[in-house]
Amino acid sequence: LLKCFVYYLLVLFKLFNLEDSNFMIDRAFCCLCEYTGITDAGMKAIGEGLSLLQSLDVSYCRKLTDKGLSAVAKGCCDLRILHMAGCRFVNDGVLEALSKYCRNLEELGLQGCTSITDNGLINLASGCRQIRFLDINKCSNVSDVGVSSFSSACSSSLKTLKLLDCYKIGDETILSIAEFCGNLETLIIGGCRDVSADAIKSLATACGSSLKNLRMDWCLNISDSSLSCVLSQCRNLEALDIGCCEELTDAAFQLMSNEEPGLSLKILKVSNCPKITVAGIGIIVGKCTSLQYLDVRSCPHITKAGLDEAGFHFPECCKINFNGSVNEPVVLL
Repeated sequence: LLKCFVYYLLVLFKLFNLEDSNFMIDRAFCCLCEYTGITDAGMKAIGEGLSLLQSLDVSYCRKLTDKGLSAVAKGCCDLRILHMAGCRFVNDGVLEALSKYCRNLEELGLQGCTSITDNGLINLASGCRQIRFLDINKCSNVSDVGVSSFSSACSSSLKTLKLLDCYKIGDETILSIAEFCGNLETLIIGGCRDVSADAIKSLATACGSSLKNLRMDWCLNISDSSLSCVLSQCRNLEALDIGCCEELTDAAFQLMSNEEPGLSLKILKVSNCPKITVAGIGIIVGKCTSLQYLDVRSCPHITKAGLDEAGFHFPECCKINFNGSVNEPVVLL
């Protein structure tokens, strides 16, 4: 096996001239991210020569198709982590192969794989029930049918679910998560405009003890009462994005009881929320002693001068983004 490994390592170096520090490969881990020259032939070589492989990242290797990655699944049955973001030719065939051969899969990244559909997620859920991380951001052809099936099948293991700009996602998915995924820690639903305020309340009530990161920018139905429910129920929440939820007002923060304990929030993004003012920010500052990043871009009633005049005492380490000059944290991407 070692000879086989060395042989394929040399083949990969010669075929693709992989000589810089971004290329990493060993018997369990292989990162080929952004090597655009890699084709299905390279994936077939990995499938045949690296049977002990547990982690593979081929994100943005844009020539790959389901044929090459299915060969990896068939040959690397102990695969635990697979990332193939931006592989636009990948389709449901890969998920079917993973379901059949890689029953121990724990982490799957499919961001921007727009050919993935509900059928693929249903097939995946039938065999891979230990997945703890699923990124289907910008997979515009998945809907409530596939995601609900997946969330119920992987209910005990799922901790991170990313659904950014999956515009077909609505209340059925959120209610399924609330019913089955009590251990969920990270949920990204930015751009899922059909999600209702009541569904968010159900989510907060069901996942309040586990949820740490919640992104729901551009969820236009979010109301003051639903946001207040999130803040009251999700006591371990560390990162929250409610950007572009234009109907939110200071009342969302005022509805929190003065007797409630402080919040764990470290990151809060309220950009493009025109009805939130300095008064609302003041309530948050009083509750969030661990706040590290506050995004108030394009909030017309929140300015540096206004905050300075109000005399709020922000945590010493807190960075406030007024105009895009502060680097954003990556936790909610």
